[in-house]
Amino acid sequence: MEKGVEDVNLGTTDKPKLVKLSKSFSPEVKAKYVRLLSEFSDVFAWDYSMYLKVYDKYIIQHSIPIKLDQKPFLQKLRRINPKLLPSIEKEVNRLFKACIIVPIRFSDWISNLVPIWKKTREIRLCIDF
Repeated sequence: MEKGVEDVNLGTTDKPKLVKLSKSFSPEVKAKYVRLLSEFSDVFAWDYSMYLKVYDKYIIQHSIPIKLDQKPFLQKLRRINPKLLPSIEKEVNRLFKACIIVPIRFSDWISNLVPIWKKTREIRLCIDF
């Protein structure tokens, strides 16, 4: 946990909704923040599945335009530390279940996956284009 910050659960023990509040807040100010955040907790995305719950991927979809005369580029695959594989697999599955990423069967373009550690010691997956 970060210094000077504490986790406060706005949800239940079964479905936690964690927010970080400063430890320097007085009890009154902390209670006001907790009340305010609890009142509007429905506007926050608490997990990946909430990010895209109202958007249809056929209406809003990111694509990378490629010039017709451009040659496909295949990067040399980088090695990934085997100790990171379970964390990477968990994150990829979470992104897949939330329909943030989709499998592509055949592609002439290959870019490396770059795992980055977050401050929370979770993995953030980036792509090195």
